Amino acid sequence: MQAWWEDYRASWLGNYYQNILAGVLVALAMLPGAIAYSFIAGVSPTTSMISTSMMMVYISFLGARTLMVSAPSSGVSLIVVMITASYSLDMLAASIIIMGIIQIIFGYCHVSKAIKLIPVPVVIGFMNALCYLLFAAQLKHIFGYNFTTYIYAILSLLVIWLVPRWTTKIPAALLSIIVFTCLSFFTHADLKHVSDYADIHVKIPSMQLPHLDWQVDTLLQVIVFGLMLATVATIQTSLIAQMMDDLTQTPSDKDKESRGQGVSNLLIGLFGGLAGSGLVGQSKFVYFSGATSRLSMLVIGVVMGLFVFVLGPIVGQIPMVVLATVLIKIALKAFDPKTKILIVKRRYADFMIMLLTVGLTIYTKNLALGVLAGTACYYLYKGVENVWQNSRNN
Repeated sequence: MQAWWEDYRASWLGNYYQNILAGVLVALAMLPGAIAYSFIAGVSPTTSMISTSMMMVYISFLGARTLMVSAPSSGVSLIVVMITASYSLDMLAASIIIMGIIQIIFGYCHVSKAIKLIPVPVVIGFMNALCYLLFAAQLKHIFGYNFTTYIYAILSLLVIWLVPRWTTKIPAALLSIIVFTCLSFFTHADLKHVSDYADIHVKIPSMQLPHLDWQVDTLLQVIVFGLMLATVATIQTSLIAQMMDDLTQTPSDKDKESRGQGVSNLLIGLFGGLAGSGLVGQSKFVYFSGATSRLSMLVIGVVMGLFVFVLGPIVGQIPMVVLATVLIKIALKAFDPKTKILIVKRRYADFMIMLLTVGLTIYTKNLALGVLAGTACYYLYKGVENVWQNSRNN
């Protein structure tokens, strides 16, 4: 116990100024995504911002993988929209509570060992399916409106792509949002804004149980949605935790991370928020920003919470087309470069497994089903291949 406490205490220590500065920078960089993911999930932007704040505060204390950012993500949001499109927010809250419980169970059942069994082609397919679904969801905010929308889309994409070539100190996505929100406001541009799609209001959430008619069919639906959310979040978080292990050259306990994230999502569900999982780009950004301790995670959460009250009234003025370009950049970065390796090295069987995972995920819009089916097909193929090789050798 003494050794654990010393290690935990040490994980909070370091250069305080450096960690606080990194936390502020990452919070600024996360703001556009937090707002944009809310529209994928079908919830209010303030809900997503508050949920991001809560998740980062909770995970700074409960997480096992230091410097891994967890918040509402594309994978989780794509499952959430299946709930918000057909059911109430109480159904969403109940599903997230069950999700948290299942993630805690996953942690105690050492599900991280099972995650390691997911083949590389399936992981590539999972990432590419996320990329496509996220990309496709943004097109409706760009096409079919007017010429002004197209102009803003082109200019925003240019800012997002060109600014990092000059400097990485300013988050390009945030700069694009600030510049074009101000431009549209002062020119009264004919654009669709966040306020046209969501009622922006700042309200401190209170803890309460969802108000549902707990019939058998309702309970089964909540469990199914909770399982889907937990599976996608656990897979995504475990893969990103391993990426951060390799990046920092330090190991982490994936089962403990699952339990910590489960408790965080459980609490967020009780407050009626939006569930989260690990984020790739933001986790890399916090590391390269010079963060070294849990303090940077806590600062991200606190600063994001302050944004809710300071920027809440302004969020409604953001043009939707600008948010769409931000998410398009995120989607394109999610495309797995290992896809090219499968083709160059002529690993055609693996490439077909990857395509199967992508196709099934896109067709069903069920990330968990795509991963499970792709994994099953991979091991079935390998089994048949081994039998064929043994028969030829004999």
